[in-house]
Amino acid sequence: MDAKGVVVAPICAPYLVDDQGYRWGVNKETGQPTYEGTLPSYLFRGNDLASAVYFETSDCTGTPYMTLPILPRMPFPVKGKYRVRGETDVWAMRTFRSSWQDDGACYSFANRPPTEDMEAFPMGPEVTVTPPAGFQGPLHLEQRR
Repeated sequence: MDAKGVVVAPICAPYLVDDQGYRWGVNKETGQPTYEGTLPSYLFRGNDLASAVYFETSDCTGTPYMTLPILPRMPFPVKGKYRVRGETDVWAMRTFRSSWQDDGACYSFANRPPTEDMEAFPMGPEVTVTPPAGFQGPLHLEQRR
């Protein structure tokens, strides 16, 4: 329920689904849609997730991989654009040789341990998204009979 009494979700659902079928979190203080950075067991939140993107090559070319366990169909920002994990993008162990820094510059692992193993999924192309309409924060729970 938002501060004006408008129902945000009929149950304690943590997400809204927009017209494109993408899932969005809702900021409980502002009432505005937001991306939900990761699964609930991870506490990473940021304005841009570029520093979580890794590559199997040493020069940040080829397929980019997201190393945060983001749920499928949830838009997330990378270098100012949104990406979405596809329904079939597999979360698996991979060996990486470079990554993007916060500003999107390439960082090669050549001068330190040559590779870094971690779980990730392949990132899809950039997408144009339209977040659902927001609500009046702060949100609160309310039981109706």
